Amino acid sequence: MNGGKLTGSDNDTERLPLLLVPGTLCDERVFTPVLALLPERSVSIAPLTDVSDVHEAARRILADAPPRFALLGFSLGGIVSLEIAATEPGRVAGLALIGSNARPVAPEFHAERRREAISGSENLDHYIRKIMWPRYVSEGRRQDAALQHLIAAMARDGGRQLLLNQTEIGLSRIDSRDRIARMTMPSLVLGGCEDALCTPEMQREMAHRLPDAQLALLPDAGHFVTLEQPEAVAAHISSWLERVDRVSA
Repeated sequence: MNGGKLTGSDNDTERLPLLLVPGTLCDERVFTPVLALLPERSVSIAPLTDVSDVHEAARRILADAPPRFALLGFSLGGIVSLEIAATEPGRVAGLALIGSNARPVAPEFHAERRREAISGSENLDHYIRKIMWPRYVSEGRRQDAALQHLIAAMARDGGRQLLLNQTEIGLSRIDSRDRIARMTMPSLVLGGCEDALCTPEMQREMAHRLPDAQLALLPDAGHFVTLEQPEAVAAHISSWLERVDRVSA
């Protein structure tokens, strides 16, 4: 985990640290436009590298995490965040899930997912630009060359083995739909109305089952909602963090 402070101020002592977990083939750049709009606080990134199991990923992140923190995960990072919150709920003061999913992958689909990952890892640029791109963003952003370049650059920098490892993280997860009913911390469930990977139905399902969740579904946004609509995302995260800080004070 990158424990370095990304933002900070003299008021950090009054605010819980924020721990961010990026998604598949993503790094801190998936959060950069949102972080630029948030009030300053101590922020750390926990990249999902050098690990291929969701339980081990959660264990490693918890080993380096602050004693108590607000936790935000995007996509696969949200799946790992659910595992973190289930493992040590007392340390997670608040939980935000962005474009994520509490459902497992049925065993009969594991081989197909692995074949897709192997094929994609052999040519990451082709995988992102030709196969995944239509599923990543809203229809209105399909011609956004700069956004496509950024997402492809993160994938290229992550590399072949990262895609294979992170595919295994996703396949190793269990069904979290029942256990999230025990996650009582202030929560935010946020997604894009045009998300084809983690659909609005999945977001509603999680928000309904979490005891203290606010749901935000953003129109004209797809899976990469943090990059498509950073202003709206930052506004919802700010409100959530205010709730977390207030409850934890």
